[in-house]
Amino acid sequence: MTTASPAAHPKREPPYLVERADGLHHLSPTHAAAFLGLVRAGEALERGLDADLRAAHGISLRAFEVLLHLAVFSPDGSLPMARLTRQAPLSQSRISRLVAELETRGFVSRSTSTDDSRGVTVAITARGRDKLRAAHDSHYRDLHARLFSRLTWEETVALADLTTKLLRGADETVRSAAARR
Repeated sequence: MTTASPAAHPKREPPYLVERADGLHHLSPTHAAAFLGLVRAGEALERGLDADLRAAHGISLRAFEVLLHLAVFSPDGSLPMARLTRQAPLSQSRISRLVAELETRGFVSRSTSTDDSRGVTVAITARGRDKLRAAHDSHYRDLHARLFSRLTWEETVALADLTTKLLRGADETVRSAAARR
């Protein structure tokens, strides 16, 4: 994979939009490379990791993430469905379908919430923990091979900082748009 050298980009930030003679606008080459590179790299990473998990363990990347959230990021292996939806990068309907699929396979169980009879609590089962345990070593190896092995430590730190900044901005944009409604 080739990356543009700093010399390939202007020293000063150009306007992010370029206007053509016919009045149409497009991103500057550097802005287009940043945007398209981020989107395509994320999609390629997700597709590759998903394919790796499906081939080796018969579960999707999103299923792995749900099991991980339940096993690692909850004190007792269970979460209210609403909280699981907030933590996972999926829509409520997609999470509901995924949890139903995981329940059918015996990896999670669903029950009525003890706090709210309208709510649902999702819990990882022993079989789900076994599946997560079987998949996690190869998944982290694949993640390292597809992402971290291609970056220096300094680039990894910079990537973490940049994605945190972008996601924080995205959260603020969503809240602002919701407040305007």
